[in-house]
Amino acid sequence: MSDVPAQTQSGALAKALGSLASDPPWAAKSFLAASATTAAGLGAWLTDMMSPALARGGASFLGGFLVGWAFRKTVKLALLIAGSLLVLIVILKTTGWIHLDWTLIQADTNRTLDWARGKAQGLKEVLAGYLPAAGAAGAGAIFGLRKK
Repeated sequence: MSDVPAQTQSGALAKALGSLASDPPWAAKSFLAASATTAAGLGAWLTDMMSPALARGGASFLGGFLVGWAFRKTVKLALLIAGSLLVLIVILKTTGWIHLDWTLIQADTNRTLDWARGKAQGLKEVLAGYLPAAGAAGAGAIFGLRKK
């Protein structure tokens, strides 16, 4: 008998999903620095030493960071799912199991993109109303996307 443990082979799907669950956002240096800034700003505001602007800016950065981090993870998962569906569609189309009406698909895609453009414009207008907090949140989102 051998005392060597059996090695498990993990597939590409398991590796991709494993990388999505790893690397938490709170391990980033910029997240920890913004957390400390937010806590210091809250403390200074509660003791009437200064306005809540520092706490609000730090909290906006943290929120933006988390949104950016979640967006990056979501995009990775969406690309994995979209790639799998594309391979499945190609296989089904090649075998003749399905027939695709490309004009209908193009019309649906254009309608969805027009809807997304309208929603993005509305979000832009809302963020312009909260420019200082939006600036900090935008910086946080950039750092969250890069996770540095």
